[in-house]
Amino acid sequence: MRRSLPIWVAVALALPLLASIAACEEDVLGVTGADQPFTMFGVLSPQLDTQWVRVFPIEGVLRPEVAPRLEAVMQSTDLRTGQVRLWNDSLFQEANGSFAHVFWSDFQALFDTPYSIDVSGDQGSTHVDVSVPPETELVLPEVADQPPTLFRVDVVGEVPRLIRIEITYRVRYLGFGGIVDTEFVRSYENRAERAVNGWTIGVRAGLDIRDIARELADGGFRRSDAPLKISRLTVRLIVANQAWDPPGGAFHPEVLVQPGLMSNVANGFGFVGAGYRHEGIWIPRDTVIVGDS
Repeated sequence: MRRSLPIWVAVALALPLLASIAACEEDVLGVTGADQPFTMFGVLSPQLDTQWVRVFPIEGVLRPEVAPRLEAVMQSTDLRTGQVRLWNDSLFQEANGSFAHVFWSDFQALFDTPYSIDVSGDQGSTHVDVSVPPETELVLPEVADQPPTLFRVDVVGEVPRLIRIEITYRVRYLGFGGIVDTEFVRSYENRAERAVNGWTIGVRAGLDIRDIARELADGGFRRSDAPLKISRLTVRLIVANQAWDPPGGAFHPEVLVQPGLMSNVANGFGFVGAGYRHEGIWIPRDTVIVGDS
């Protein structure tokens, strides 16, 4: 679905996609042999009508730029059609008082499309190639009276990676002070498996609920024999391009600033990826699971 959004809203929505590397934008980091001109951070998303990339110059350290203007020009090219776009430069002041230069362009990134992004200035140019993943479908089990012990989630479509996979259980139970309705989040990062037509995530619903019930009982929030009811199960994940493959499986500031360890940005530092979110909600008709403590 296309959404026309102000640039500050688009930035706010896109930021969670880079939550794993947000520290790189805030910390002051020393850069050894930093003769590259720029650092770039951003995500292209087909779910937004406005794309953004944060840029700051490299001057011995990576830190938010405080000058009122960044002498640079950014453009992107759709490598399928050859269409070139000149991006706008905006200056944002953050809560901590520092400034952020955000280049933006009001277009919808297309599914399954490669782009090149270049930022150039007097000190040189920095370049990155980004491929937006193909469109996919999130498939959940059919509604039933009881959630299966193994809850299978399918992402149908040929995509390189799935990241930030989370399962949220909304549960209701009888606590010592009355009925409690709350949520528990379980990470399923790196648990997706490739299938013939995409990816499959085997959610261990039975074990997760048993662990949640035990945690509540051990913490003194519920009696061990009190029923625990699942009222909703929410699946959230990000379909990402192949570039989301950092050394060691995690993004760290010291990794992103080391030449050669991350091949995403050429003649510079940082990371520009592509991806979009999936969210699916599964509501059982009438489910009661009794957890053992």
